[in-house]
Amino acid sequence: MTKLRRVLREKGYTGKTFAEACGVGRSIIYKYMCGNRPVSRKIAERFAAILKVAPEELMEEC
Repeated sequence: MTKLRRVLREKGYTGKTFAEACGVGRSIIYKYMCGNRPVSRKIAERFAAILKVAPEELMEEC
C-alpha cells in the first residue's frame, strides 16, 4: 500500500472524492495511489495541503 493510499484511507477519502477535491481526473489519482506514478515534492505539497498532513507523509522513500 502506498503512503498516499494509506493517508487517503485514514482521512476517509476515496480516489474519486480526492480527485474531486484536487480538481484532477480520477485516473491521475489512481496512478499515484497504485504507485504507477511517483509523488513528486510539488504534488506532495499540493495533496498535503488538502489532506492537512506533512508532504513527507505522502512521498515514498527511494
